[in-house]
Amino acid sequence: MLIRDPWLRALSILGCAIAGFYLASLLWQLIEQFGDIILLFFLAWLVAFVLEPVVGTLVDGRTPRLAAIGITYFALLVLFSLAVILLVPALSLQVVDVAQNLPNYVDQSTGLLNGVQSSANEFLTSHGSPVLVDLKSALDPQELSRRADALGPPILTNAIGLATGAATLLVEMIIMLILSFYFMVDGARLAESLITALPLRAQDDARFLVASIHHAFAGFLRGQLFQAFLGGIGTGLVMSVLKVDYALLSSVVAAVVLLIPFLGPVLAVVVPVTIALLTHPDVALILLIALVALQQVIFNVLGPRILSNQIGLHPLLVFFAVLTGARVAGIWGAIFGVPIVAVAMTMISFYRASREERAARLLERLPPEELVSVDVGPSESAGEALVSSGKGVARS
Repeated sequence: MLIRDPWLRALSILGCAIAGFYLASLLWQLIEQFGDIILLFFLAWLVAFVLEPVVGTLVDGRTPRLAAIGITYFALLVLFSLAVILLVPALSLQVVDVAQNLPNYVDQSTGLLNGVQSSANEFLTSHGSPVLVDLKSALDPQELSRRADALGPPILTNAIGLATGAATLLVEMIIMLILSFYFMVDGARLAESLITALPLRAQDDARFLVASIHHAFAGFLRGQLFQAFLGGIGTGLVMSVLKVDYALLSSVVAAVVLLIPFLGPVLAVVVPVTIALLTHPDVALILLIALVALQQVIFNVLGPRILSNQIGLHPLLVFFAVLTGARVAGIWGAIFGVPIVAVAMTMISFYRASREERAARLLERLPPEELVSVDVGPSESAGEALVSSGKGVARS
């Protein structure tokens, strides 16, 4: 029934919005109950997605697909096992060393801040400024030392737990690899069977959604991983050349934070430079310049070539996606918030388009033989394709 009263219409819209938010909150609570399982399946799909080009290369070389998948996953499992065996003990030792030397680093940072305060006050006094810098009241050295001493034992305990938890991590990664193996072998057939179970009018939309997800994640994910790898290796090499402590720990941290768009490059520089200021302050400036130059090469020279499939989001949307994703899902939300928002914006634009524009976008992303709601004659192009009139029935 058509509601003509504008107030009743506004109330009905408001009621629908409240009901929608309520249902969304219930759905989110249900998702949170199975969040770890959903994350495991999501990461497994990502691994299969990243490895698909490698498998495709082997298949193009006349290797059967199942054999190509087996070779790829066996090599990945061997490399990951070696990485865990070799890196986890070294990282644990460096974490323990940081925990033991934390009080000394606090004392060094306090002395550094006092020196900065003295230099700043001398400059302000020489220029007749009535305002002086007072860091001692804000940063009490004794209080900082007490807190550093209190943090030491928990960090040591967590470091021991990290070493004992390496086996658990390896088991979880093996489970993820097994799931991704099944995604690689039978994921496409499973997705197609789920799509064909939908009503005909919704099948093309579902296929377009899947294609949009692949398009948004393709360049972003592979590019981010490659850039993070280069940034981590470069950070470790620069710190090793300058003989700065904790090069391995800093390179791992840099590689992880570089996966976060927008904020990652800043964090990747702050951590190594802070370590240099506490351990080797004489090379901190050189390290800062070298890391900034490294990031310029990665993100301005190699980045545009690596990210061949640009997402094309406005910087404000990127910032919103990172912060919102971090609030909702932590580090994983900060990393994957950008492609998820890109997919959402693509689908919103798709549903706001006219029938002719939707048909053109469907033919741009999907093969014509897979579509059930677009009529494409022998002489028609993508721009001339029209959505079938009526209810979108399948072509005979």
